[in-house]
Amino acid sequence: MIEVQTHLNSDVLPLLQLPNDERIEHCKSDHWIGYTRATQIMQQLDQLLVYPKTLRMPNLLIVGRSGNGKSSILERFSHRYPVQITATGSPIAPVLRISMPETPDESEFWSEILWSMGISHGDRDSAAAKKRQAKSILSYAGIRVLVIDEFNNLTTAGKKAGDLLAAIKGLSNDLKISIIAAGTQAAINALNLEPQMKSRFEPAALDRWSLNTEYLRFLASYERLLPLAEPSNLASRELAPKLYSMAGETLGSTVKLLKEAASFAISSGREKIDEQVLRSMKWTRQDEWEDIAKRV
Repeated sequence: MIEVQTHLNSDVLPLLQLPNDERIEHCKSDHWIGYTRATQIMQQLDQLLVYPKTLRMPNLLIVGRSGNGKSSILERFSHRYPVQITATGSPIAPVLRISMPETPDESEFWSEILWSMGISHGDRDSAAAKKRQAKSILSYAGIRVLVIDEFNNLTTAGKKAGDLLAAIKGLSNDLKISIIAAGTQAAINALNLEPQMKSRFEPAALDRWSLNTEYLRFLASYERLLPLAEPSNLASRELAPKLYSMAGETLGSTVKLLKEAASFAISSGREKIDEQVLRSMKWTRQDEWEDIAKRV
């Protein structure tokens, strides 16, 4: 009798025939799970993309703890709207994604846009010159939404933060584009430096995860993407609390744990994630970092 694998998605089943190293590579790759909050935010982002040009364009700030899924949402959104070439050869790029420089100022900000658009320029060019070039290429490419990750880096800009926020506001006003920013709680503090700019943003919070129905649903969905021959029942009453206690309250830590556990299950021949795998694999919990710091 042929055993039917019902614990995996149909497109994952063929991966069971691959060598172990290729299956482990798949386990360690990034996978998109459209959990409830991520889907809600994606819908908000889609609405900004088609928003008509107005004097005061709406903006969105995705805020959450480090490693809680902000960058994954931005990457998913950006990849859904790639650059297209018209019949006349002109590029149409509705979405441009950049990261706020680690030590931001206005000149670095314009450089980040230019490099992201593949435009060469001199590092010693003035901020005004870079600004003119950046606005020209954004207009030419038809950018409708500018996505800025690591928005919390603005808090390291010191006195330059206010000027940079004013430049971003001016860019939105002049080109009639929406700004989608993402960052940690510090991103809210950055916006407090420019009250008028803050009033244009709608916050979209990514709350810390709890051991609830949504978490169990995420575990069940993720299990279907892992090419393991045996079902793990990650969302079971026995295993889910163990995973949550090891990974903590952030999505990124949970995903990292599942990647490592699935890889260990394949290499050890266990072919499922269970308590034996979780006990045997190498894993450092977030709360153990403090103990390590005290010992060194």
